[in-house]
Amino acid sequence: MKTNIKWLRKFNFGLCLLAALLAFGCAKTVKKASRSQTGIMDTPAFHIGRGDDALLTRQYGEARDSYEQALSLEEDSSAALSGLAVSLAHLAEDSSISQRAKKRSFDKAEKLLEEALENASDDQKNQVRAHNFAVRVYAILQMPKDLWYEKATEHYQEAMEINTKDPAAHFFMAKAHSAKLQYTEAMTLYNKVLTLGGRYEEEANQELERIQRVQRALPGSRFGATVANVEEMTRADMAALFIAELRLDRLYQDQNVVASAGFAVPQSQTKLRLDPLQKYPDAVDLSGHPLERAMLEMIKLGVKGLEPDPAHKFYPDQKVTRAEFALMIQDILVKVTKQTALETQFLGQDSPFPDVRPDVWYYNATRVVVTRGLITVNNKVTGEFEPFSSVSGADALLSIRTLKGILKAYLR
Repeated sequence: MKTNIKWLRKFNFGLCLLAALLAFGCAKTVKKASRSQTGIMDTPAFHIGRGDDALLTRQYGEARDSYEQALSLEEDSSAALSGLAVSLAHLAEDSSISQRAKKRSFDKAEKLLEEALENASDDQKNQVRAHNFAVRVYAILQMPKDLWYEKATEHYQEAMEINTKDPAAHFFMAKAHSAKLQYTEAMTLYNKVLTLGGRYEEEANQELERIQRVQRALPGSRFGATVANVEEMTRADMAALFIAELRLDRLYQDQNVVASAGFAVPQSQTKLRLDPLQKYPDAVDLSGHPLERAMLEMIKLGVKGLEPDPAHKFYPDQKVTRAEFALMIQDILVKVTKQTALETQFLGQDSPFPDVRPDVWYYNATRVVVTRGLITVNNKVTGEFEPFSSVSGADALLSIRTLKGILKAYLR
């Protein structure tokens, strides 16, 4: 009898062990964190929240770092994976990034999104987030070239099957519509975001205003569709836009360039020519750039705000600020109209802008462009000009269209 009991115990233990092994084999492999938590606030949720906030303020490097911190604690975090995909896409959209590097970033982002959806499992909140962020990645990089819009639409529809009242889904699909120049559809979804409220309400309102500016600017623009959705204009793009839209070479053709009378070249030296190797280039960082000719032409025209620095660097991929753009517009006005008094018109007066002191280099230019309706204040509630904010394609188009009207009398 004792032998039978002992045998039964061994048999039951074997069954339990077999069941445990089978369960372990069928279960999903648990990924271990690469580091331990340090402090109470060092949690995946905290870092994901920080990453999301950084995305909203366009601090994409900080967003990437925050999501990577979250993943170092929880490697299969769906929210962190989808967030990291979006931050990488934003970092890759910079015009200085090569097409090959952009493709690598896109491939990595797609893989991260696949993992995010897989790891979301039955968590509907993270499933919707992953689909929404997928829409965002496709709209940002517009890859694959012929399929990105369809892929974005598919993910939006997937999100809608889970939750039709998620404002983020409508917001990011509206961005995709806008990138496709489908402004009616975009405005419909932005209005849905405003109706639902939530985190993207302010951004949706700003996008609606931007689309309205684009629609006002497009009729008079040859290249409106090209730059309408650009969020941050670079110096290279701005130079090309001025050349294309304003025909500055034509506007400046009657400008009298007065040479300095302080020094006269001796007659014997008037026919001397420098060796080509002795000629220093106008800008040393333009060679091979697709818009090189447009930038060299702008340098030759001498538009303030778009000139090289003392080291002969133009910085073609640097973003144009509103302060710089105001100076460019003012300088074009002065050169074409020959109203030199414009450059000092408001000096010595108090500033109407809470964020622009009357002693800064761009003060007079901001006053000139605002009083003439060429640029508006960036914050209508506070009256702030926001001089160091970037210039969008829509804003540039609208300003140039208004400038065309002012300079019309000077065109032949």
